[in-house]
Amino acid sequence: METVDTERDHAAAHEHEREHGHDHERPMSPEEVVSSLLLLGQMALDAGDYESAVDAYASVLQLEQNEAALYNLGSLRARGLGIRQDFVEAARLFHQAELRGNERAGKLCGKCMFDYINDGLDDKTPADLYAAMAVFVSRVYPEATDQRLEANHGLLAIAGTHLSKGAYAEGAKVLRAAAEFGDDDQARGYLAELADAGI
Repeated sequence: METVDTERDHAAAHEHEREHGHDHERPMSPEEVVSSLLLLGQMALDAGDYESAVDAYASVLQLEQNEAALYNLGSLRARGLGIRQDFVEAARLFHQAELRGNERAGKLCGKCMFDYINDGLDDKTPADLYAAMAVFVSRVYPEATDQRLEANHGLLAIAGTHLSKGAYAEGAKVLRAAAEFGDDDQARGYLAELADAGI
């Protein structure tokens, strides 16, 4: 009988705590915390409260490298919403999201690279361009075994975009960065073709 009374007393005490706001809920699991923070981030985005969205996604990333948080924080960083615009950091976040299966993030990483290198392009020398690309590669692709090769690939892609749009002076400047400072034979070949064509 004593056990039954104890159980009844415990149930009554628990009911009393619930009625008076003293319910001791179990702590949230890490997965529940992440889900809640992602939901808060999305709600903040929908409301146009970008600083709160940045805070929510940054909090998620302190707990785990979550693909959605990486992608969304990268988008905010690339556009300068709720946080200072930084194409290199945005690209790093997008690259990490891509490594976790987000293909769109890979395309946005490339766009960030293009925007970063082309920012102030008219005032940059080929040496400046190569130095900027080297910084970009070291921060965004630290896992790359040949940083110079990765930088040259990026510069060739950017040069190709300019050339395909008929922006020959810009494309040639970027190619010179890869040829002269990245010691890239392919860039030298493209420059020779441009010179032969009188461009």
